[in-house]
Amino acid sequence: MKFTVLQQDLLPSLQAAARSVGVRSTLPVLDNILLSVESKKLKIAATNLEVGVIKYINVEEESPGEITVPAKTLVELVSGLGPDKLSIVAEGEVLTVESGKLKASINGISAGEFPVIPLSSGSGVDFPKAAFLTSSQILFASAVDEGRPVLTGIFTEVNDGKLDFVATDGFRLAHRRLEVPKDQAQFRSLIPRRTFEEVLRLMSEEDVDQVNIATSQNQNQIVFTLGNTIVSSRLIEGQFPAWGKIIPQKIVARAMVEKDELLKAIKLAAIFAKNEANIVVLTTKKGLLKLESHTKEVGSQENEIEGEIEGEELKIAFNTKFLLDAVSNSPATKVMMEFSGPLSAAIIKPVGVEGLEYIVMPVRLS
Repeated sequence: MKFTVLQQDLLPSLQAAARSVGVRSTLPVLDNILLSVESKKLKIAATNLEVGVIKYINVEEESPGEITVPAKTLVELVSGLGPDKLSIVAEGEVLTVESGKLKASINGISAGEFPVIPLSSGSGVDFPKAAFLTSSQILFASAVDEGRPVLTGIFTEVNDGKLDFVATDGFRLAHRRLEVPKDQAQFRSLIPRRTFEEVLRLMSEEDVDQVNIATSQNQNQIVFTLGNTIVSSRLIEGQFPAWGKIIPQKIVARAMVEKDELLKAIKLAAIFAKNEANIVVLTTKKGLLKLESHTKEVGSQENEIEGEIEGEELKIAFNTKFLLDAVSNSPATKVMMEFSGPLSAAIIKPVGVEGLEYIVMPVRLS
């Protein structure tokens, strides 16, 4: 294998792929990046067996071939070089990099030992990049604890012209709905949150308008195609909760308030909510939303913020962290809180943003 490429063209793709290299893996080849040249295209690939990333860049090819080399060493070497043309040659299991007066050799492993990264089996479903980027607004609500694996994933479904992203950890739920063309094929998958985060990161680095999502031939992998980048990830197996049943249907009170005012009030309440399950008690009054919190050791506080409050007068308690996450992720200057009762879930919506809602379960007061 022999090719030349500009350092500034190679480095970003190497760095992007290297994020998916196996960390402290028992298989040495998972610490490596695969370099493969064919038809004037360099394929750069890395995997940790859960997520695999493939990037393609144009190079000046002299002879095809492939090799794997330690990702950390290669990235450090290429990033230490200036913006110049690199000559890269692989002979046997040794990769040689030349730039100016530098000549470096890196010991590699045969490409035959590198795991196959699954690719899509069909055409899949196309989404506008802008639509897919909005999934970042709901990722926080998925579970971190691996005790219930299905809750660590993002439920993604296309059906009847609607694209739904849903995340829940059992205590709160975040839902993003977007309109897509009705002729889009139906699609349903449970995708790991880490995969979503990596795809969003790679998407910000690629100049693309569309994202394609498809499943692999054996249906247990999801494959994202973004321009010259392919991301392949295992899917989570299991039954995602019937999330539609969690969203309250009957609303008895509403409060529309300034987002920044509410955020400030929740943060102040959190100071006095420590050691008491982080509880803040909300009371709805005409024109006012009251927030109270207390702990025996620290003290107490009560605060009122003005807003458009209507419906029944309610007293309802929440975990301050869950409220804070929902309000801070709302991409609007005002938020609407909708209440269905003192012991029922509440809905938080950014005012003026269609299709985004956060559902927070209340805390029962003793």
